[in-house]
Amino acid sequence: MSPKKLALWFLISSVSISALLGIFVIISGNFGDFEGRVMLTTVTVSFASICALAAGALWEGRSARTLPGIAVALAVLAALLIIIGIWAKISDEDYWKFCATVGVLAFASAQACLISLARLGPRFVWARTVTLLAIFFLAAQIIFVIHVDGRGEGIFKAIGTTAILVAALTIMMPIFHRLSRGDLIDSKAFASADRPLFPTVLCPKCGTTQPSSFTQIMCTDCGCRFVITIINESSATQQS
Repeated sequence: MSPKKLALWFLISSVSISALLGIFVIISGNFGDFEGRVMLTTVTVSFASICALAAGALWEGRSARTLPGIAVALAVLAALLIIIGIWAKISDEDYWKFCATVGVLAFASAQACLISLARLGPRFVWARTVTLLAIFFLAAQIIFVIHVDGRGEGIFKAIGTTAILVAALTIMMPIFHRLSRGDLIDSKAFASADRPLFPTVLCPKCGTTQPSSFTQIMCTDCGCRFVITIINESSATQQS
């Protein structure tokens, strides 16, 4: 089973359990320590599943494996640490700081996977780079606040500023993705109904799927530039 499907089933299971437990608590009118721990466990599993689901989308949609692999590993590790802490009733402050650190990194990695899904034209590539840097800079700031005492007002202003930047760029990313269609696809390549190209082609260097075109194509992942040349009616070659 693929990571995306596995994460999806875990998410469905955890949400279902949370809903059933919530209904039971409301009907019975009893919410004790055990019910609280079960609820926190299901919420933790839901968080990890959402992060893994975001990573799974990149894992299946692209040839990239490193970033989604790290995101899944961090999500699973964060979930295990939190669940162990909940049921073992661990009260050590350093332990929970470490859990929070792993959780922040898992969330940041999952968001980075979603940002990496966007196919951007050359004029918008800067947006992905800036967004990824802002995401992990925000994560670093939050981790700093978690571990360092005696924090001043400046760090919270910096966190707020970075968070706004991340939110704005994340919202604009689908817009940049849509505006990049004109840069990545040559409409003339599909004008002939009897001799159409396939809508996508694989990058000859890294194997990432790219929009097909008779014009020069630049891979959005590795930057390789190549063109498609039709030699005859039955064969085609890619020239780097």
